[in-house]
Amino acid sequence: MAKKKSDAPESPLAVPAAPALQPPAMMPQGMPAMMPGMAMPGMQQPNPMLAMMQMMQMMMSGGGMAPTVVDPAALPFTGAAAVQDGDKGLDADIIRPALLTNRLKSQQAVKLGSVLDCMCLSDDRQHALGGVPKGCTIALAGPPGKGKTRSVLAGLSRVASAGNPVGFVIAEEGFHNDVEAGRDDLCSRLIKIGMAATGLSEAQFTKDVLENVYVLESQYHKGQTWDDFVTKYRYLVEKEKIRFVVIDSLNMLDPTKNRTADNLSALKTYNHEKGITCVCVGQIRDTGMPVGGEALMHTADAVFLIEEMSLGSKEIADFWGGKYREKIDVINAVKSVTTPVLPYPVRIERDPSTGVMVPHPAQPKDYPILPEKG
Repeated sequence: MAKKKSDAPESPLAVPAAPALQPPAMMPQGMPAMMPGMAMPGMQQPNPMLAMMQMMQMMMSGGGMAPTVVDPAALPFTGAAAVQDGDKGLDADIIRPALLTNRLKSQQAVKLGSVLDCMCLSDDRQHALGGVPKGCTIALAGPPGKGKTRSVLAGLSRVASAGNPVGFVIAEEGFHNDVEAGRDDLCSRLIKIGMAATGLSEAQFTKDVLENVYVLESQYHKGQTWDDFVTKYRYLVEKEKIRFVVIDSLNMLDPTKNRTADNLSALKTYNHEKGITCVCVGQIRDTGMPVGGEALMHTADAVFLIEEMSLGSKEIADFWGGKYREKIDVINAVKSVTTPVLPYPVRIERDPSTGVMVPHPAQPKDYPILPEKG
C-alpha cells in the first residue's frame, strides 16, 4: 500500500520554509509598527542591507528617534538665542570712558575718631584725609587685645549719631543675653563705648545712635555658611539703605580660613556697586601676616596692619620714645587704592576712657601725624 505523501521521508536536499518575520519585541515610542523594507508573512524576503539603509535614513530625519546632538562648543555660533528689541547684547559690558560724565572725583572720608583717620592722605600728600576712604572695603588686622573692636564700635557709633543707618555683622560671639548670665555682653559694651565716644547719655544714645544700628548675627556654630551671610547681608543693606558696615570678624565667616580672600573679593565688588563703606576686622597668624595672607591684602581697597615692634637697641628706643627692649604697638597703612598713605608707621596707644586706638604722644618728630585740611 502506498504511503501518504505526508509520511514520505524528507529529502536531505530540501530547503526548510523560512519562518515568518515578527515585529521587534521592543519598539521605540513613536516608531511605526512596520519598518521600511520589512516583509509581512507571505511576502517576499526583503533585502537586509536595503532595510538597514532605510532605517538609518529615518533616524537621521528625526522620525521618532532622538534629535541630533550639537557640540556645546558650537552653540555660541548657532545664533539660536534671539536678541530682543532694545537689548544691547554684548555692548552692555563695554564701557567707553570718553562718553562718561563726572569722571574726575576726589576721595571722601568717613570719620571714625581713631588713629585710622590719619593713616590715609589727601591728594596733595600734605594733609590727613580725616577718616577712612568712603565707599571702600577696608581690612583692619592685628593681634588680639590691641583695641580693634573698640575702635570700630566707637566709629560705628559716631557714624550712626549723624543720622546714618549702619550695620554691625558679628561672627565671633553672641550680641545680647536675654537671661541674666552675669556677662557684660557685646550689646552692653557697644553702648558703653559709644556713649564714651559720643558723650551722649544712655537715653540720648538710644535715640540718636541705637535707632540707626542694625545687627546681623552670622555665627558659624549656628550652621551659618558664607552663602547664608551673603543673602542676609544683601537683604539688610538694600532694605535699610545702609552705607556703613562693620564686620567682626571676616575670618570667622569662613571657619576653615581657606577662602577669606575670595570671600572678601566678592564682598568688595558688591560694596562698590552699592557705595558701602565696610570695615572688616581680621586676625593675624603667628607669622604676623593677616589671615588670608597676601591675597587678602591685594584684594582689600585699604589695609591697616597692627604690629608689635621690639626696641632692640638704645638708638631705636630713643627714636620711638621707649625703653630698650620694650615692645610697642604700631600701625601701618599697607595700601589704599584711592588715596596716598603715610609711608611710615604710627605708634599707638589706647584711649583710657574708650579703649580706642589713638596716636601715641611719643610719635617721632621725623614721622609726623599730618593735620587735616581746613
